[in-house]
Amino acid sequence: MGFVQSFLKKIVYSVIILGAIYFLPGLPPKTTFPFKEYVIKPPRELTGVLQLNSHLDGARHLFKDQVFGPENLLPGNDGLYTGIYGGEVLKLNIEDKRLEAVTKVGKPCDYIYDLEVCGYPVGLALDTKGNNLIVGDAYYGLWEVNLETKKRTQLVSPEDILPGTRVHRPARLFNSVAVSQNGDIYWTDSLSDDVSLVLFANPSGRLFRYNREQKTNEVLLDGLAFANGLALSPNEDFVVVVETAAMRLLKYYLKGPRAGQTEVFVDGLPGLPDNLTPDSEGIWVPLGMSVDTENPNIFAKLSPYPNLRFFLSRMVALIQLPFRLFNSIFPNNLSVHLFHSATSWFSSLSPNRTTVLRVDWNGNIVKAFHGFDRSAAGISHAVEYKGHLYLGSPFNPYIIQVKLPETDEEPKNKQV
Repeated sequence: MGFVQSFLKKIVYSVIILGAIYFLPGLPPKTTFPFKEYVIKPPRELTGVLQLNSHLDGARHLFKDQVFGPENLLPGNDGLYTGIYGGEVLKLNIEDKRLEAVTKVGKPCDYIYDLEVCGYPVGLALDTKGNNLIVGDAYYGLWEVNLETKKRTQLVSPEDILPGTRVHRPARLFNSVAVSQNGDIYWTDSLSDDVSLVLFANPSGRLFRYNREQKTNEVLLDGLAFANGLALSPNEDFVVVVETAAMRLLKYYLKGPRAGQTEVFVDGLPGLPDNLTPDSEGIWVPLGMSVDTENPNIFAKLSPYPNLRFFLSRMVALIQLPFRLFNSIFPNNLSVHLFHSATSWFSSLSPNRTTVLRVDWNGNIVKAFHGFDRSAAGISHAVEYKGHLYLGSPFNPYIIQVKLPETDEEPKNKQV
């Protein structure tokens, strides 16, 4: 009898504590948008053009232990640019296996994964108005870097209050950049809430257009499910933007009778899309993490349950509270070490399938390259350069190189 009473007391106390966490006003976190239901379309079946093959198996690893987290790749005249942990932008000469430091906009730091101090250049684009590199540093904003003089000019600061469709707010996580022929810069702010709440808070990413002449930002889209990669169409009549968590690409019209309107470009992708690489024929779309019947999208699983997401976000915020209080009194990077370890562990448990898609300018998936031996795991970017695909990653200490097939091969049957 005593055991039953003790057990019941524990249940009552647990209910009271959990109820207090849910109902008490004023507890963290304060999110940008209220918790509401939203729906993510399920992934497509891996049939037809998506049928499995092994094109990405046996990938080579270049510059091993010389580049850490090369998240974004940009082809230049004689090499590839990339941003890495520690905040540096590097230029990689593939043929000579040589790397060159280009710039760094973050502060000096002791621990390269302390991103808010070091900086992390995750968006790169060559300027159309001068010999400049446009850099989107996740934590230090949007920059113009003269490739001859190395002079750095900040265009958008993380302190700037930027427009939103409902809430004006600073950018929280600067991401991809794309430069139009007139010099305007399209860029994404991935989310407006703490990155630890990305699974729970309602989507709050934005797409901006920065006017170089007026030095102003115009919000084109708001409430995106982790805004990410960008691609301007060849005629610059529309821009494609990635919603990573929603497994889709959106098309925002820039010109013509539908200017200012948005439609789905391609959805139901079998994974989480990241950076985009456009050319005259279409776009390279890497899927950072595979999603299928055996590997569900956790965003999609939680999206219909706003009350559960609200409760979980409070739990996470309350767990973080003592760490942040301790850090404010005794500054340290313990939480950064823990977060990096957890991220690396989570990446190691990701599905074996790696996928890169080729999408034409009509939103059709025309090719799919898959791999299963994890030699091309954890990817975030795919660029075509001199007959090869080069794959970036926020997790790997190397650049991935895969030879493109000279002709389309018959898909080989694989198990997911």
